[in-house]
Amino acid sequence: MDHIFDAQGIRRAVLVGMAQRGISTRSARESLEELAHLATTATFEVIDRTLQNRDKPDPATYIGSGKIDELREMAQKRNIDAIIFDNDLSPSQMRNLEIDIGVRILDRSLLILDIFALHARTRTAQIQVQMAHLRYLRPRIRQFNPHAERRAGLGSGETHTETTRRWIEQRGKSLYDSLKRVRRQMDTSRKGRSHSFNVVLVGYTNAGKSTLMRGISGENVLVENQLFATLTNTTRSVDVQSHRPILLTDTVGFINRLPHHLFACFRATLQEAVQADLLLHVVDASHSQYKMQMITVREVLTKLKIDDKPVLTVYNKMDLADSERQKEIAKRCAKNPNTLAISALDVANLDAVKNRICDFLAADAVTLKLHVPQSEGKLLSQLYTHSEILTLDYEGNDVHLRIRLNSNHAERLQLDRFLSASHIQADAPA
Repeated sequence: MDHIFDAQGIRRAVLVGMAQRGISTRSARESLEELAHLATTATFEVIDRTLQNRDKPDPATYIGSGKIDELREMAQKRNIDAIIFDNDLSPSQMRNLEIDIGVRILDRSLLILDIFALHARTRTAQIQVQMAHLRYLRPRIRQFNPHAERRAGLGSGETHTETTRRWIEQRGKSLYDSLKRVRRQMDTSRKGRSHSFNVVLVGYTNAGKSTLMRGISGENVLVENQLFATLTNTTRSVDVQSHRPILLTDTVGFINRLPHHLFACFRATLQEAVQADLLLHVVDASHSQYKMQMITVREVLTKLKIDDKPVLTVYNKMDLADSERQKEIAKRCAKNPNTLAISALDVANLDAVKNRICDFLAADAVTLKLHVPQSEGKLLSQLYTHSEILTLDYEGNDVHLRIRLNSNHAERLQLDRFLSASHIQADAPA
């Protein structure tokens, strides 16, 4: 997809943040730094950034009149094309600021939405972004259409606002119907993977998930120093020396203060995580706000109702962290066995991640003795592919197997009905 707004000529930008009551200046500056990275990802050149300290935003213009005068002068002298705010603006605030300053005004939501549009490569992602754009646009029709209150045409009783609002509703319904069709196709595809052991990479945006994915899988995966470079899930079959391959999936990076109308995009893209047997939470250990980023990831997982999944926390980019940070994280890893400190660029570290995945597989595995009729060809094929076959014999029309596999997979395959009598007796309480 292209930019969701006309980006022609809009390249030089100034960033504006606000340290409100209860928010430290340091936190506001760090958030502004993240906004700068977002703006760069959206192809803007960040010329300057400014921060205002206020108890609360101005209801009409968000910032004070003095800051407006400062930005107007800066825009004129430095050929600024757009001013980007590190918060969401109301429709009236955005409209008033554009009138007062005389350049294009963007807020955090519109900027992130634009990045999603630029990186949406699958049909599902594109539909979700278009739906989110319509939700954003609906209360802002007058701002984006200067002729909004004129009559739509001869003989029409509607204004342009009413006509546009009706079109948005119709377009939204059409997109929703399209999304349902695509989801049905995706659900069919997921069912085919439901009997594999699924490891899903999650983490804050730009934490290094794609680099880790490429290192473990040994295959080309898009790796860029950009926020939201990955918006489309990538799944690879990987051999981790566990006697059977696993499926490893890279997902979209999380971000603090994700706009609510974009959460649906997130939910659709992260459906793979719902099917996960193990989550690899990748953390940028070198980032000054890595703890806050970890909290953000946990909050999103809770919203998605997948916070009960087993998690292996992988502290990445340790080679870029200072000595104090390295000591701090080493202590964390010593206390928690479900943590690991690595650099995804180090091959030896990649082996350590694979070994931890194998450890999890072994700890969660069950050994079963089964008598399966040969007529159950589909089930037998799944067992041959997704379990470790310890013994295999044929007796009449039955296949006698002793297998080892993940307990969740055993439940999904409903293997209880094929347990041999000897297995049931062995498991019976004394």
